[in-house]
Amino acid sequence: MSGGTSAILLGAIAGAAVATLPGTAGVTLAVVGGLLGAAIGARYGQRQMGFSLWSLAVGAFAVPVVTLAVAPGADMAMHVAIARGLVDGGLSPAWPGVQAGAYPRGFSAVVALLSPLGLARAGLLAAAASYLVFWVGLSAVLQGPLRAPAARTVAAVAVLLSRTPQIFFDWGGNPTAMAIGLALFAAAQDNPRYVALCLGGAAATHPMGACAGALLLALRWRTPALAVSGGMALAAVLTALAIWGPQLSPRETAWLRDYAIQHERVGSSVLGDPANIATAVAAAFLLWKRRFRLVAASATALVGLVALFALLPQAGLYPVRFAPLLLVAVTPLWAHAGAGRIPLLAPLALLAALPGHWRWYQRAEPMATAADVAAIRCVARETPPSAVIDGAYGDATQWIPALAGRAVTRPHRHVSLFDETDAALARLPKAAFRFVGERLRYGEPAPGSGGEPLCSGRLLRVQ
Repeated sequence: MSGGTSAILLGAIAGAAVATLPGTAGVTLAVVGGLLGAAIGARYGQRQMGFSLWSLAVGAFAVPVVTLAVAPGADMAMHVAIARGLVDGGLSPAWPGVQAGAYPRGFSAVVALLSPLGLARAGLLAAAASYLVFWVGLSAVLQGPLRAPAARTVAAVAVLLSRTPQIFFDWGGNPTAMAIGLALFAAAQDNPRYVALCLGGAAATHPMGACAGALLLALRWRTPALAVSGGMALAAVLTALAIWGPQLSPRETAWLRDYAIQHERVGSSVLGDPANIATAVAAAFLLWKRRFRLVAASATALVGLVALFALLPQAGLYPVRFAPLLLVAVTPLWAHAGAGRIPLLAPLALLAALPGHWRWYQRAEPMATAADVAAIRCVARETPPSAVIDGAYGDATQWIPALAGRAVTRPHRHVSLFDETDAALARLPKAAFRFVGERLRYGEPAPGSGGEPLCSGRLLRVQ
């Protein structure tokens, strides 16, 4: 993508995200917001980024659109169900009756805009777009504030070589990658209006990812108007969520902190061995070339990030969601070490990236197969809209709210709505149907057996 095209597309994503922040917003507002954001991007976005042949390799992120039936991860079933809520009205068919005055639905807005292609396919396309947005954001920061050579090529190598963020695809953390990419892109822009749009859109996509990327505004200390405009937009969205969004209960706050400490810590393997080796080799080469200042700057950034990661759990923030910032710290070393040798090194680096990319991204296993998706279409035909479907948490049952618009007994829930969804699920009538998916990805099978078989035996009428 050229610089102008990137600015327009990221402006459209940010505009749709901001427009769908109010709880009453629907897909119409997403369209209007996307058009306005695209216009702002066309008028005020940077156009300095050129073409890089090797960066076309990031097209690999779109391969699952044709190889998978749905995007991997229970989180993605949740986000696509929220997209269905934007199209049909309401927050999500997975959480019947739950409402929020404001909610970050930027990623789901992209899915909703693509929903004429089918929600399953739209979810896969939006997931792929998340990593393209991250690549564009990293490219912009490398080329702009960090002044690294071959920015787009180096960023493409980085996103494909590094375990993080592409491992997010396995569990459905794509909105985090999209939000960080928007925030990084904002940090590289020269117009306060566009900076504000991208940071606001990032926060309306994933607040934690936006906060991570917003740290890069520190690179613009010579132009405080840019940092102030971006900071104000971020603060405005976070304030709106604090006032009108879900209110965290003591139980939800405790869960957040415990999960951050127990499951979201960052270790030395977070970027993966290939990226760590590339960093070590680049640093050694630059030290041999007596580029001490460049290596020291990168080392300082790494130490600062490691210290930040140690503090984040105390605030209920997940260090893993901030881990993609490590690429901002190390990729300038790669770029300067490879300067003048990019035509030789780029294809070698991309070949070296293939095994990890295949393992972390292409081999990610979704909860639903193509046969499951066909069975869920049958569920939509064979059950009334008010039906409640029983089933396992970890199989294709999780996709029924998104693809059929029916409530299920064990939906994936967001921590900010634990209390609200508990109350909503308690009000549901007893399940009259049970769905059995082809593949159990997480947890235990649903209890119970028997019933009248429907939909090639995948759906059972139990009462």
